[in-house]
Amino acid sequence: MLHDQVALPIMLPTMSTSESAINPAEEAPAPGPADRLRERLTHGHGRYTVIAGTLTIWIMDTLLSRRLEMSGAVTGETADVVRTLETASTILFVITSAALIVALLKPFPRALFPIAAIYLTFSVVQVVANVISMLSTAHSTDGVGLGSLWDVAAVYAMSVTVFMFVYLLLDLSTPGGAFVWPARDGQEAPTPNLFDYLFISLNVNSTYGPTSEAVMSRPTKLIMAMQVLLAILMLTVLISRAVAATS
Repeated sequence: MLHDQVALPIMLPTMSTSESAINPAEEAPAPGPADRLRERLTHGHGRYTVIAGTLTIWIMDTLLSRRLEMSGAVTGETADVVRTLETASTILFVITSAALIVALLKPFPRALFPIAAIYLTFSVVQVVANVISMLSTAHSTDGVGLGSLWDVAAVYAMSVTVFMFVYLLLDLSTPGGAFVWPARDGQEAPTPNLFDYLFISLNVNSTYGPTSEAVMSRPTKLIMAMQVLLAILMLTVLISRAVAATS
């Protein structure tokens, strides 16, 4: 009886030690594709990709706005709205660029994505405004030829580019990632890059939905639904202008 009382305290520490050796391995899951991409974009030269993205969107938006005004695709009050949004975009771009540079130099890597999200949100508003403005003037291109369809192509390219960066940001900000990236049998999912998000955005704009990547985030599904609606409106403008231009 005395032997059992002595052996019991000796066995208990041994069991707790073996359990503590197992628990750390269970609490350290392997990083997913979005986690690996986030690590790239917040360290080293990958941080400058965020600034390059906002710069690309600002350049495309400025060129698009001027193209719409010069071609007469937007006139009157609609042109004033487009011009106001372009001015606001330039001001916001300067502010966000300064904030991004500060976040890079300090460095504050966690502030990169929230700052970029502010500018991307405004860029989405601009895409919506451009599509609606073109829809309201789709009937005013009678007999001008098919050259007027270039405006629709420019808005289409702007939409694909903006939503490409939106999906990238949503994937990075969603725990576990917003998308399930396909992989070969027996291999881990690859780390996505910019071309993967371009592929998603182009598919949503052209086929009205994702193709190979499963969407796991509800906010991402709502954003995709909005992009599909805008794509349908752009198709409506394209058909209307094509008919009017040749009549």
